[in-house]
Amino acid sequence: MELKKVTNQNLWDVVNLKVKSDQKEYVADNATSLLEAYATQNEGKKVETFAIYEKDNLVGFAMINFNVYHWEGAPKVARNNYCLWRFMIDQKYQDQALGIDALVCLIRYIKSMPLGRGKKLYLSYVPTNVAAEKLYKAAGFVPNGEKIGEEIVLVLDLENQL
Repeated sequence: MELKKVTNQNLWDVVNLKVKSDQKEYVADNATSLLEAYATQNEGKKVETFAIYEKDNLVGFAMINFNVYHWEGAPKVARNNYCLWRFMIDQKYQDQALGIDALVCLIRYIKSMPLGRGKKLYLSYVPTNVAAEKLYKAAGFVPNGEKIGEEIVLVLDLENQL
């Protein structure tokens, strides 16, 4: 499993990744995510986008940010911490245990503190997305009692994982 930054060389391949039709309500499409990353970076905030590869196959997309908390409804855990803002595995590569492998790879990368020193990694998921909940909890994420709208916030302590 390998993370590569989204660049002009892989941009359109990343944009063309898709989740299964019954998952579209759970995650924004990658073009929207990349636009949000661009706008957030232009506001001076720290964001990184990744193409996820298994061997030489592009299998997914991830987006992280650090210390981005200046928005209405931001959870308290956002301050001085990392966020797994977007994470998806393409429909062709789902159900092959690549999600957990990619998540472990991302966590290892974030533990290197590439954007700043943080103690936690958080994410949120739609409560009806049972597959996401199972994946994130298997990786060690736990609820911290916060919500973003209707989404449940899960947190991973970076100092005690992997």
